[in-house]
Amino acid sequence: MRKQASPTKHLVHIGLATAQILFGISAVVGTVGLPSFHPLTFALVRESSATIILLAAAHVTSNYVGRTGGVLSGSLHDWKLFFVSGLGIFLSQAFYITGIKLSSAVAASVWQPSQPIITAAVCMIIGWEKFSCKRVMSILVAFLGCSIMVLGGGGASGEAIGGSGGDRNSFSKLMGQICFFINCCGSSLYVLASKRILATGRYESVTVTAWSYFTASLLMAIFAILTSWSHGISTFLCSDCEGSIWKVPPSAIPALLWFIVMTSSCCYGLITWANKYATGTLVIGYTVLQPVSSAILIQLLVWFGMYESCGSSDESGGRLLKTLTSLAKPCLDEPDIFTAVGAIAVFAGLLGLIWTEPNVPKGKERTDSDHESDMELNLLEEKKGLLELTDLGDNE
Repeated sequence: MRKQASPTKHLVHIGLATAQILFGISAVVGTVGLPSFHPLTFALVRESSATIILLAAAHVTSNYVGRTGGVLSGSLHDWKLFFVSGLGIFLSQAFYITGIKLSSAVAASVWQPSQPIITAAVCMIIGWEKFSCKRVMSILVAFLGCSIMVLGGGGASGEAIGGSGGDRNSFSKLMGQICFFINCCGSSLYVLASKRILATGRYESVTVTAWSYFTASLLMAIFAILTSWSHGISTFLCSDCEGSIWKVPPSAIPALLWFIVMTSSCCYGLITWANKYATGTLVIGYTVLQPVSSAILIQLLVWFGMYESCGSSDESGGRLLKTLTSLAKPCLDEPDIFTAVGAIAVFAGLLGLIWTEPNVPKGKERTDSDHESDMELNLLEEKKGLLELTDLGDNE
């Protein structure tokens, strides 16, 4: 198998930052480019289409590095790990967009920075990472910065998939918060499960992403079909949807292509690749960049006159003109002083997280040559175990 050199630390950080910046851009794309349609339909189309792209990329990559069988290389014994990683993607995406419909994009943005807290807690509890007060404080500072950005002002709203959910009562909002909690747990689950798969050395990172997405798309199809059988549930999840829940508006195709290619394929591919060389806490810690990148893009769109600011309406006539204009395209909440203060805290917390990243973290993923050596040792250990069992049988 073709040997590959390990990337530099700077390259890993660039990959993680790029993925989260693209996620932040996707939030704005979802706000301005997706009309009202069923959230689970959106997720199903997104995941199934991304699966095709990722499987093709995984096959080419696996053949290039010399893995026999291409995308089918590996071991069937790993199916449980792939199910868990795919379950993480399914929970993350299905319950995120469902939460948006039931609650609000602002609530979604507040919940996302909790992912590093969940991931760090799990990693430290199971012993994958050592407990570090400085590391925990860095995560909390970044979380506080995100909260200030979202709750204090505009410019950092979350991914408004498929329009609003119509009238939201207290029960809908409560269910939305539960959905966001499941969403964040799912993201952490994917990072932790994919790290375990990568540790086997039997797969390229894009292959791990591809088969995880394959599993997630199957789970999403089952979930979407089951919910479609109940008119009450479908209406609850999308009260402003018209016609069949399987209908995809033509106007949504450009934004949908962005989510398939950039968000699902590129972002998740980068995260899984970086997960091979960094701790789980650092990988998920970069999520704090999402609201910052959203705010910067929104400000640029307003500055260049491509979209109107929601807070720039004048009295009477100006507000009427703005209302008529918003029928054609939505307005955007501009960043404010809270956004700036929150962004400073975000970068301070992120820098602290990077600074406290262990040089040789426990359970660190290594180069492919290291993995090959491990696999040879595992085979020797298996043979040794079989010989011991044979000797016991002979003694009996």
